[in-house]
Amino acid sequence: MEAVQKSEISHQGTIESIEDKHFNVRIISMASCVSCSASGTCSASDIAEKIVEVIRPANTSHKVGDFVTIILDQSMGLKAVFLGYVAPFLVLFFTLLAMLGLGYSEGIGGLTALLMLIPYFAVMYVFKDKIKESFTFRLKY
Repeated sequence: MEAVQKSEISHQGTIESIEDKHFNVRIISMASCVSCSASGTCSASDIAEKIVEVIRPANTSHKVGDFVTIILDQSMGLKAVFLGYVAPFLVLFFTLLAMLGLGYSEGIGGLTALLMLIPYFAVMYVFKDKIKESFTFRLKY
């Protein structure tokens, strides 16, 4: 019986700094259309630099400036999409349905639905450290 290989998301970057338990790695995040030959005339291409924390392996000889590949399980990417896009949409949608069902006008329902995002993102902020722990990048060897 074959073992099922987990899908992973990988990025290449350089080590910016080294701390006791982690590396800070600078990655360049690009939309897939950046490599397209029409990207010079298209406004859809998107490039952004990000610094991510990567768990530092115990016996490593990496130093600042080293080029590394980091990986994250694809399921963590799906979790990020859910927390950042799907869950806020569901909060908006169900709040709007509830307000309309209670007989409020569409304007009041829409405004209330938008205001419900404040507590959602406040809860996300309060639990940001716990959420951050679940998204762990690793070095690829």
